[in-house]
Amino acid sequence: MEVANRYPYAAKGLHLMFIGQILMLVGVALGWVPFVGGLMALAGGVMELVGLYQAGTDDQGYRTALVFQAVSVAVNLLAGFLGEGSILNGVLSVAANVASVMAVVQVCTTTACLLHAVGNETLSRRASTVMKLYVACTAVSIVCGILGIIPIVNIVAGLVAAVAAIALLVGYVLYLMFLYGSSRAL
Repeated sequence: MEVANRYPYAAKGLHLMFIGQILMLVGVALGWVPFVGGLMALAGGVMELVGLYQAGTDDQGYRTALVFQAVSVAVNLLAGFLGEGSILNGVLSVAANVASVMAVVQVCTTTACLLHAVGNETLSRRASTVMKLYVACTAVSIVCGILGIIPIVNIVAGLVAAVAAIALLVGYVLYLMFLYGSSRAL
């Protein structure tokens, strides 16, 4: 027997995160349209942060994810002010990626625990798959980015990074499906 709305704030927060992620995705796709793409991406980012805050009412793990995501946003803004090409910009971009991945891991871990509590083991186990794929692909992308500055090695690193990017896209789709399914299950 499934218990409906056992974690209503987590469910609503995860749904907001799902919508926010979709808006950010559309915003990036419409990046070539002045103002529209950026506004959609910004709105999506705000929705994700609000969703994490709202979900935090049901479990503190979402508040931890909110902190990671806020750190990622702040570090990305700082890196943006430094401009492309500097070593510090590269270090800050890696730090922002790590913080963002930690937010995803925290969301998946926290949500898996709540799903386990409501008896949805199938969706709970999916969190592990999403986390592993996301972390592995991000790690490979970061390493390839670092190796990309070394002549000759950069060719191989670029090819591996392309494969990792495709796998990360699959991981992103799985994450979206996980957010949506979890928002309905909790």
